[in-house]
Amino acid sequence: MASLAIAPNLSSEEEETPTAPTKRKHKHLTAEHDVDQPASKSQAGTATGSETGSFANFSEKSVRIMQQMGYKAGTGLGKTGQGRVDLIETSTQKGRSGLGMKLNELHTAAEQWDGTAEELQIPEVCTWLRNAKAATDDDPGITREQLDAWIKVGPRKLQIDDEDKYCDTAILQQILASKSVFDNLGADDMRKARSKSNPYELIKSNIFINRAAVKMANIDSMFDFMLTKPVDRHGKPLVKESDLFYFADVCAGPGGFSEYVLWRNGWHAKGFGFTLKGACDFRLDDFTAGSPETFDAYYGPKEDGNIFDPANIEGFSEYVMTQTETGVHLMMADGGFSVEGQENQQEILSKQLYLCQLIVALAIVRPEGHFVMKVFDLFTPFSVGLIYLAYRCFREISICKPNSSRPANSERYLVCKWKLPKTDLIQRHLEDVNRQMFNCGKKNIDTLELVSEEVLREDSTFFNYIRNSNNTIGANQITALLKIAAYCKNRDLAETRQMEVKQKCLALWKLPDGIRKFANKGDPDQYVQKLYKEWNNLTKEVCQVEKKLQNSELKMYFPSAYDWCFVPIGNTESSGKNIRTILLGKGGKEVYRFDTKQCSWIPLTDVAIELPHGTIIYAEIVRELQGEGKSQIVINTLHIIDGLILGGENIRKLPLRQRMARCQQFAKALNKPLKGMTGDSTNGSAVTVQIRAKKLYNLFELENVFFKSLETYKLKTGPPRLGYRLRNVIDEDRFYVPHGLLFLKEIKPDYLKSLSTKHNMFYYFHVKTKLSRYPEQFDNYEAETMAMFEETFHSRLLWKWEIVYQVDPQVTEARSSDAVYRVDFKQYLEKNYGQSVN
Repeated sequence: MASLAIAPNLSSEEEETPTAPTKRKHKHLTAEHDVDQPASKSQAGTATGSETGSFANFSEKSVRIMQQMGYKAGTGLGKTGQGRVDLIETSTQKGRSGLGMKLNELHTAAEQWDGTAEELQIPEVCTWLRNAKAATDDDPGITREQLDAWIKVGPRKLQIDDEDKYCDTAILQQILASKSVFDNLGADDMRKARSKSNPYELIKSNIFINRAAVKMANIDSMFDFMLTKPVDRHGKPLVKESDLFYFADVCAGPGGFSEYVLWRNGWHAKGFGFTLKGACDFRLDDFTAGSPETFDAYYGPKEDGNIFDPANIEGFSEYVMTQTETGVHLMMADGGFSVEGQENQQEILSKQLYLCQLIVALAIVRPEGHFVMKVFDLFTPFSVGLIYLAYRCFREISICKPNSSRPANSERYLVCKWKLPKTDLIQRHLEDVNRQMFNCGKKNIDTLELVSEEVLREDSTFFNYIRNSNNTIGANQITALLKIAAYCKNRDLAETRQMEVKQKCLALWKLPDGIRKFANKGDPDQYVQKLYKEWNNLTKEVCQVEKKLQNSELKMYFPSAYDWCFVPIGNTESSGKNIRTILLGKGGKEVYRFDTKQCSWIPLTDVAIELPHGTIIYAEIVRELQGEGKSQIVINTLHIIDGLILGGENIRKLPLRQRMARCQQFAKALNKPLKGMTGDSTNGSAVTVQIRAKKLYNLFELENVFFKSLETYKLKTGPPRLGYRLRNVIDEDRFYVPHGLLFLKEIKPDYLKSLSTKHNMFYYFHVKTKLSRYPEQFDNYEAETMAMFEETFHSRLLWKWEIVYQVDPQVTEARSSDAVYRVDFKQYLEKNYGQSVN
């Protein structure tokens, strides 16, 4: 049977209008490069021409042109009526067909289309297939012996026209026949008919980089937004307020799925991407809706992004698991490639892609997490067996066809909900299958079945679900293909509901009615005024340097030790120009620092930092060290001290501890391993610096917690020094040498926080009214007593370590009168708070 040659599914920004189809390079494993054959499920179009009388067989346009030339019915065209009497018939030549060729198959298909039988379903009807064995938690599982016994290997099969075990024979044959109708039709004609006939066509890519993002929004809506706001079986959120939403986007360039997730969740979502390098790579710089700074692209140890390679699967899985502890909440897979000239073999050609994407999902999706994968036809035993194994690894699955996916193509999505905890055995088995397929290369030996037909038929619930899904989606696909044939034959047909459908769908999917726009950010002063209108009131404070501790009488600085926290700092004025400063992030590497001398914003050029747009933080660049002695390397890193606005989220009114918790979460989302870094990176220009937030200590933790955590390290130059060790799950352990402590007040200036010895409860004393109240005596004690960002920033105190003896716990010799020592703090806390110091 002949195959269908149709232009690929390009986004609205990428669509071309060739005069004739041309061969394209193989676009392997990328989103939005499937053969996205025409249109959608819709009602009858209407003819717009006035085809009456003697002109009934001719287009309105041709009649009008002839009349303008002086033509009158029944007379010849010419000065004396000597010319042709009959109207010239409009050309019916289509695409690559010879001039005047009649496409009988196209006309026959067009006549079969019944527009009155079409019905739009908004929202779509989707059904779940429940894993009954998993629901009872007594499923003994599948053994390795069973998995091995189910495998069937044989000569590679490239025909699909007899694969009717899991669908009606008539459905399969009609799909193949309907596709073949368009063999001789040009891509331009097909694209125009597809666009005109599809009621969902006007939605296009909306505000995103391509249509894939809109498809994910559509699917998310179909399942009550469980993909971007996941819940457990009891309806409770899977992502706690203090946690990040982790997701992975596999075989997904240029990144539409990820842009949607990042737009929906902001910087609270951290993504990991894997796709082919090169022309099909992620285009993060083109994201205009979702900010890509918390997205981390990785291409495996082979650095090529080939998901078929077992080494890449293992490398990507380890990379993700290292940074997420227990895996991602959601994995999306949008793999596809050009099958021009082989459209009826698309499922067979995609089988290993399905396999590898499921392997990755089983490796990185956390228990109770979700998985979404684009598939095409599901007629062959291999595909159905793979779906069965996915069904046994999750509590529920659904095969759905979203309205945003053109119904004349074979595309559909497998949605898997709530991954089961014990899927390692099936994962390892599928890895072995892929390894064999990968090593076989071009040999004519293939894995034909993963699960025997007998096993699939025995599970009647699963078997019937697959058949019903194939038959339903197949019937809709046939209708859509016939509709395109009708629109190709009669160019006057028009789908009149496109605007109404667009507005209804966007409201249902919770998307704005807009188009993709690149933001005009303006200069930093204009930008910050829009972002934070109170900025001008803060500039005087920002231009003031920190107050310094210069007297051992600490009571004058700390009337109440309960009011204060501290963070270790890595720089002072004498250690370089990268001291603590306010940073403004406008997106990507467009970062500015506030120059206190010029009282203006200056581009940050000496280090490469990426911050989401709408970010204002108080931070410092710290020279972190790795290794000791001569092999020691220096790595510039950004340390957040406090936050004002994080990725558009204003946190300035939150209490200090809550602000720091958000900053910790923010830094965790932004931080990425340094890839391929060797040697000294002190210039900071080779790679984007990593980001972390300071750990906040209580003043009472100074001696027995903070100082006890410091370790002595050998430096590359100079004597050994006390270092602050950084422990994290991403990098090897690092440390930096503190140059002092920065004290931050968490209580408002008019209050002192004290501890009642009688009731062993904290209360708040107002220094002006002399009134004391317990927390429950306030309407909102946090709002009334806890310092906002500006108040904390204004009252900060710096304890500089200018000589090494300042932090010696046993120093007894004469000391400089204006220097503060470690023993001063110990004496102050013991004298005024007794045992509280412990």
